[in-house]
Amino acid sequence: MFEKVLSKNALNAIAVLAPELKAFYLAGGTGLALQIGHRKSADLDFFSESVFDAERFRDEMPACRVSLVRKGTLHCEVDNVKMSFLYYKQPLMYPAVSWNGLEIADWRDITAEKFKTIAQRGSKKDFYDLYAVLKLKLSLKAACGIFKARFGSAGISMYHVLRGLTYFDDAESESSPKLLMRGKDWEWKSVKAFFTGNIKAFERNLV
Repeated sequence: MFEKVLSKNALNAIAVLAPELKAFYLAGGTGLALQIGHRKSADLDFFSESVFDAERFRDEMPACRVSLVRKGTLHCEVDNVKMSFLYYKQPLMYPAVSWNGLEIADWRDITAEKFKTIAQRGSKKDFYDLYAVLKLKLSLKAACGIFKARFGSAGISMYHVLRGLTYFDDAESESSPKLLMRGKDWEWKSVKAFFTGNIKAFERNLV
């Protein structure tokens, strides 16, 4: 794992909380960055395939500053580290990876999730995450295949996915993530050019 992607506070929080998180797995951008090492990541997003009592879980969390709690959802901050705990019934396709007492969703499952997130509202971090996978780990065809295998029966419009892959308006106003990769290929304009330049290939492999 690329532990350098995390802050000391995040690493400390994981060490303290891991014994209480047996029903959860870490995913999102942090789960991906830990496995491919492309950028720094500050937030910890945990998911459970089982419904959990968010209020009870909140009460058991040490020094937890809560921003939202409702059924199956807890957003909070511990030692300046933002955390989310969410019920998410969509099963993982690949075995989770064990690290420091945590279960982490395999990077391929997270890749599939990134397509879905970008279809809904892609942040700059989401575009960089999917771009990093396509630069470092998978062909475009293989990545599209993983997305369809995980979410093809979930009722997601592939045309919405295609639109999202070239819709950058929301992302434009956001700061770029703290990248651990260097070079012109990792500039925001290069990321956008990749998606717009390959949209026909995405269409062939998604629709």
